[in-house]
Amino acid sequence: MQQDKRNVPDWLLERLALGELDAETAADVRRRLAAEGRSPEDIAATVAASNREILAELPASQAAATIRQRAARAAAAEQPARKRAFVWAAPLALAGGVALVVVLARPAPPVDHYDGIKGPDGPSAPRLFVYRHRATANEALADGARAARGDLVQLAYRSRGGGYGVLLSIDGAGKVTLHWPEKSNGAAPALKTSGEVRLPTAYELDDAPAFERFFLVRSTEPFSVATAAEAARALAAQPAARRQALALPPGFEQISLSLDKTHGAKKELP
Repeated sequence: MQQDKRNVPDWLLERLALGELDAETAADVRRRLAAEGRSPEDIAATVAASNREILAELPASQAAATIRQRAARAAAAEQPARKRAFVWAAPLALAGGVALVVVLARPAPPVDHYDGIKGPDGPSAPRLFVYRHRATANEALADGARAARGDLVQLAYRSRGGGYGVLLSIDGAGKVTLHWPEKSNGAAPALKTSGEVRLPTAYELDDAPAFERFFLVRSTEPFSVATAAEAARALAAQPAARRQALALPPGFEQISLSLDKTHGAKKELP
């Protein structure tokens, strides 16, 4: 039996079709498709037609959920080791207090905001963005915005000055989540300089109390992910974790954005 050489996951094809990949990733996906003898244009047309059918047959909110569910199932099939993290119908809490879900709704235009703790200002200063997914677009959240269990949030950054960085979060339960990269046993990846860069996945907030606080940790010099993760764990254990800065060595910049969850969890729909 001839082996199927297709290795580009369906959820990545969906994001390519919706124009949600950065230029470098999109070019890489197109290259991989060409190597497999598949046409990106044909695949994009098929995905677009399928999404149009869903949008035409269902109310907007239900259609968006259906598209998300389809992407989540595809991602789960491609990465069975992380299947639990991609289940949309019954999201399960991860170690850091959030569940991972692929987002396919078209994002809103970037909003330039810079909240929380910041380093030196200027055109090359790093920026941290947090978006909340809505049925028709994504809502840019400011520091202190209200959030609730069940909210789907997507992180992004901008670092015109490049450097190396880590995106992570802490919550009111004292948990730490590494969003990018997802493992602490390596070096911090290089930050892209091509405008706003969104992470390819989003996270559904769980019932951790009080707050969810996101950080972008950046340095112009290479550093280990563990440096940022250990500082986050130390801060998460402190009573002042909601506002206090990470205890990082000299030469680091940190930007944080906190979401307020003190008003209670999102009500379940009947």
